[in-house]
Amino acid sequence: MTNNNPTVNQENNAFTSLIGLVFVFLIIALLNVPVLITIWENSFDDGTYSHAYLIPFISMFLYYKLAKTGQLTYRSKLSSIPLLLLVFSAAFFFIMSTAQISLGYWAGILAILLSGVLLIYRTSWQVLFPSLFLVFLFPGWGLLTALLQKVAVSAVTFLMSFTGIPTFVEGNFVTIPAGVFEIADGCSGLRYLIVSLAISSLFNFLYIKNIRKAVLFFAVAILGALITNWIRITALILIGEYTDMQSSLMTDHNTFGWYLYAPFMVILFMWGNKLADNDQLSVEITSNSAESKLYPAVVNSLALLFIIVISSTSIKTLTLSNSNISHTPTTMPSIAPIINNYSHLELAPDTGNTLYLKYFFNGALANGKPTAHYNNFIPVDWRSVQEETVGLWKYITIVNKNNVALVRYTFEINGQRTASSGAFKKQRIIAALTGNSNTYLLWQYTPCLNNCNQEKLNLQKAI
Repeated sequence: MTNNNPTVNQENNAFTSLIGLVFVFLIIALLNVPVLITIWENSFDDGTYSHAYLIPFISMFLYYKLAKTGQLTYRSKLSSIPLLLLVFSAAFFFIMSTAQISLGYWAGILAILLSGVLLIYRTSWQVLFPSLFLVFLFPGWGLLTALLQKVAVSAVTFLMSFTGIPTFVEGNFVTIPAGVFEIADGCSGLRYLIVSLAISSLFNFLYIKNIRKAVLFFAVAILGALITNWIRITALILIGEYTDMQSSLMTDHNTFGWYLYAPFMVILFMWGNKLADNDQLSVEITSNSAESKLYPAVVNSLALLFIIVISSTSIKTLTLSNSNISHTPTTMPSIAPIINNYSHLELAPDTGNTLYLKYFFNGALANGKPTAHYNNFIPVDWRSVQEETVGLWKYITIVNKNNVALVRYTFEINGQRTASSGAFKKQRIIAALTGNSNTYLLWQYTPCLNNCNQEKLNLQKAI
């Protein structure tokens, strides 16, 4: 009997080719829920990454179209290179997640995804790109913020020199007669840069085969995003000057930026259509029926499952220690640092006016570590007037009205202490090689009679 409905067969083959992909994504997601939570909290809930909701859908659509055109085919046997890449990626991911290095475990889970796809499917650039495209939803792009801020300040200073408006620039602050503007993190242009990178890379993948044309299109997209942001900042400063800071745009910077960015993207794609020489999703490939497989090879699937399981964070979370500290106070002291996501807290016995706290972190993800960026070692309503690192402790002289006190703290793992966050990160990585993720923050408060010099000497002798 002959089948007179080739369209149905194509659809069935496409969905069959996607079974392995669904298997890879589901296994990685279900066994690494803690990592997905950190991505959600730091990416999807952040205005800079508001595009993140679209990225997974674009990736899955690309894979569907590749499957429909026959460009997604299963491996028939185990391949050593993808297997080694998967083992290396899993080991790196396990160490980074145990050591609480967020950029590391985000990069690690993406590496696992890429190598997992290569283990299930035959290698090609077309198969790799949709997974690589997911890099645009990861929050690690914030590393570029400081650099982009500096470039934006220089560009805006240059543009303002043509306006005739008296301008004074100091750091990230631009002062004009009408007021002061801060080129803050949100003004760095990072959101426009990420969107340009994502859209231009997608366009290159789909429509441009010539490398020179692709690089040119990529460069124009990046430069256009930066220039758009510089024009946005300069325009806002001018509007602030001419409206005496009364314009509604003074409080709604982002919407104004997209109004400028959208026309640029329209022009970019009009130009890009002239460079296009390819339609990746319309190229149909007829696979060799003798070599093609309808489902992922069992040995590949089992190897993938085993490696992901032993490196997973969901299973590791079940084995984390809840506490090895015997004393947990029922109420917090009136003077204490601002520490989040710790597992338990030990309050040392009262020794006069000195307060000694020991925080325990069991290594759960979501910044459950002493050096998390939102932890503040200075109590509320106090301010720092002097900081000094002596030996294994960081000493901070703090004041509150007429009160003066000395705070010191140190980080601890595997019985080793340090006051340096950089050195502490290295210690966590070394400890992660043995699977240890238990860390501590030791914090001590001592009121001072004068300038805290004597109290500091007494504490140093007591080490």
